Amino acid sequence: MMRDFNFVFKRTLVVCAWFCFFLLSQDLFSQTIFKGVVLDADTGLPLPYVNIGFVNKGLGTVSEEDGTFNFSFDASKLSSSDTLKVSSLAYKDYRLPFLEVQGQGAKPLQIKLEPEVVSLNEVVLSSRKRKRRSKNDKIVGYSYVGKLKNGSWEGDGALGGELVTKINVNKKSRQLKAFYFYVLENTSDSLLIRINVYDGTTKYPEKKITNKNILYTLKTKVGKVGVDLEPYNIIVENDFSIGVELLKVYGSQIGLMLAGDDTPGVSYRRYASQGEWKRYSKDALTYFVSTTLLDDDEDDADMDETLVLDYSEEQLLNTMGKNKKQVGGFVFKEGEPIVKAQIQNLTTGEVAFTDEKGRYTINAKVNDELEFSHSFLEKEKRKVLETSYAVNVSLQEKVVNLEEVTVTASTKGKRTQEELLAQYNEDKGIIKTSFGIFDKETSGVSLKIMDESDFTSGATTLGNLLRGKVSGLSMLSTDKLDGSTQIFLRQGGTSNPIPAAYEIDGLIVEGFPTFLDISQIKRIAVLSGLSAVAKYGSIGAGGVIIINTKASASSSNGQKRGAGIGNARTVASKTITEEEARRNWPDFLQELYSSTNFAQAQEVYNTYEPKYGSNPNFNIDAINYFLEFWAGETFTEGLVERNLERSTKDVDYLKALAFVLDKNEKYGLSVDLYKRILRQKSNSIESYRDLAYAYVLNKQEEKGMGLYGRCFNLLEEGYFSEPPEALQNVMNSEVKVLLDIPEEKITSSLANLMEDERKTRILLEWNDDSAVLDFQFVSSDGYVSDWSNERDGEAKESLVSRGFTSKDFFIYGNEGSWQINSNYRGNKSGLATYLKITISTDYGTADQKNRTMFFRADIKDVYRELVKIP
Repeated sequence: MMRDFNFVFKRTLVVCAWFCFFLLSQDLFSQTIFKGVVLDADTGLPLPYVNIGFVNKGLGTVSEEDGTFNFSFDASKLSSSDTLKVSSLAYKDYRLPFLEVQGQGAKPLQIKLEPEVVSLNEVVLSSRKRKRRSKNDKIVGYSYVGKLKNGSWEGDGALGGELVTKINVNKKSRQLKAFYFYVLENTSDSLLIRINVYDGTTKYPEKKITNKNILYTLKTKVGKVGVDLEPYNIIVENDFSIGVELLKVYGSQIGLMLAGDDTPGVSYRRYASQGEWKRYSKDALTYFVSTTLLDDDEDDADMDETLVLDYSEEQLLNTMGKNKKQVGGFVFKEGEPIVKAQIQNLTTGEVAFTDEKGRYTINAKVNDELEFSHSFLEKEKRKVLETSYAVNVSLQEKVVNLEEVTVTASTKGKRTQEELLAQYNEDKGIIKTSFGIFDKETSGVSLKIMDESDFTSGATTLGNLLRGKVSGLSMLSTDKLDGSTQIFLRQGGTSNPIPAAYEIDGLIVEGFPTFLDISQIKRIAVLSGLSAVAKYGSIGAGGVIIINTKASASSSNGQKRGAGIGNARTVASKTITEEEARRNWPDFLQELYSSTNFAQAQEVYNTYEPKYGSNPNFNIDAINYFLEFWAGETFTEGLVERNLERSTKDVDYLKALAFVLDKNEKYGLSVDLYKRILRQKSNSIESYRDLAYAYVLNKQEEKGMGLYGRCFNLLEEGYFSEPPEALQNVMNSEVKVLLDIPEEKITSSLANLMEDERKTRILLEWNDDSAVLDFQFVSSDGYVSDWSNERDGEAKESLVSRGFTSKDFFIYGNEGSWQINSNYRGNKSGLATYLKITISTDYGTADQKNRTMFFRADIKDVYRELVKIP
């Protein structure tokens, strides 16, 4: 059953003469009417929204806009010891004993409040000039809409009633910027409320730390509400309490219910003005506040400040606070999934285990702590953050500290992928592979690594380089004239030996690499036996010879050949043309594209729609076709509109539809789709980036800039896990161009942006985050660069396992034409995957031109020609 604070406030006018008369006859003589006006003692001006009531009795009201008040109370519930209290911000309290109130009768009372000299130091409130915004923008409080709790008002005469929650913070000086809460129900026309901020170090809310009324007219029926606090310059240095006070009801019906957070906290409520506070030690309302930690640095704002300045709170409001029922992810060791790793929620005690793919799910909510463990591996702990939706963990070998044990190379601490990459040229025991960068001493597999300094002088073939260096190696020359040789590893005595496979700069090759220039080899590793099978599957049954060329070794040091895309070679894979790809399209799509007029195309659609109308691919393909050839037809507009109105949570479908609209420059419609996607994946930084980029395309640069700023800000504050390098670079590129940032002002988070020679940008996006895609970039002189979303960058990071769907590349200078090919290797759904490729020439200049293309990927395991540049 949903728990509330027993504070439901509902009043419905019921015209019923005999019932009203009955009530009056019973209560007429017990009710005392108290009325009057509250004025400023110095100016004589009326004071609005002053709290008037009997202390701790739940009998009270607030004054109107003109300072007048009029309320009735049951005198039998009061005694001579009770006191009427009149209070307002920045004024001294006025008190009147009950007997004097009673003696006043029906005569209006004029109450004059004396202005109070407020000590800013005592209340930790400052009207001094606000310090410059620092990088320390933080959200504090409770942002989840819980299922078990709520706060609301109940009963007549609840004006002045309050719902307050205590916010615990670090003991640092901070400015309160905006206050947020969530309305579950509001049946009134509108309500006038006051936001009160109290000193949070007392048992009950007693001392307000605001000296101005913060008034807000609440019209929201259901949803999140934000109130701007910046104009009030509220500075706190300790815990504080914040809440909502009801001042006025517009309309004949009253009802307001606010959301509570399932996270334990402390809340307070009182029924009416000056009423007694009741404390709830395990309950918190969904109240959260955006704040800025203040510092003494008055220097000019840096890049992070520029990004954060002036962004709207709207999207943060729409995406924070979504209650998480489960979190999930993967557990790895050295890039390999761990089966039956244990995940324990230390807060609730619940336990889960990873499956054969290393995947897990577990019930958890914000601030819960998860512990990851497995035999002989070090335990890891992770806290569930407000935006955690996937927690991936890599467990390391357990380090055992024994007395008087000599520490050898085998007990060295493991290095990160970034550290291994940085030390690659100096450490001869490091090899780059398609599974990541391996250190011979800590890889856990049998690995023989040879550096170019170990090679036999004068060797002209790969076999000569390896001869005498690898035990159990044997070679067999072939009859081919290209000098190829079959190399066998540790298979003596086997009746049917299997030759070794090769991996060259991340590219796996089954045959002998005749194209390889021996003089360009930087390092060789030999992986044999079960270790090779475990890593490479059946292709590694005969062992694997891993080769790093000198080009690969220097690629991280400014190499700019072509798009700088991963692994280079000189032989392109066999490809099929677009025409050949279309031969594999489903019948309805082939018939659509064979139509010679609109009527024929419409007939094809109407024939297949009853059968395939619920299929996402059918709808996406049909919309793409009709927008491409018959955009001006009413039928096409209706088709688009119907699909936009579909109530679906299928993010893959929504993104594919947005791609189609982007291609046809219907950016206003695609913005709405990206908003829906963000609401579905509010914890993904890529959802923020997608919407920000959509805003920019729709000529809403200020909104785009604000949302990019929020991405960087929330990332810095830890609301998002560190994105892959691919997405970080995409965002960096777009923000740099959007803000036209001079090179000298680029901060470390944007330091990899290059100011000069950027000419053409290639932006790849795909709608399904489980899709596996390989790309080739073939230059006019036959130079080939390979890239896969399973192995991005020098660290070979998998975008698939992390659920990211974008990557950009650049062609520098005048390097002729390039052909982009793609190999689709499938997804989890079995449906087609859709690609959006945006080519931006003269990127970042006034002459920039964008060309957006849309592709249906359904043929697997073959390279397909996509687009040629220019």
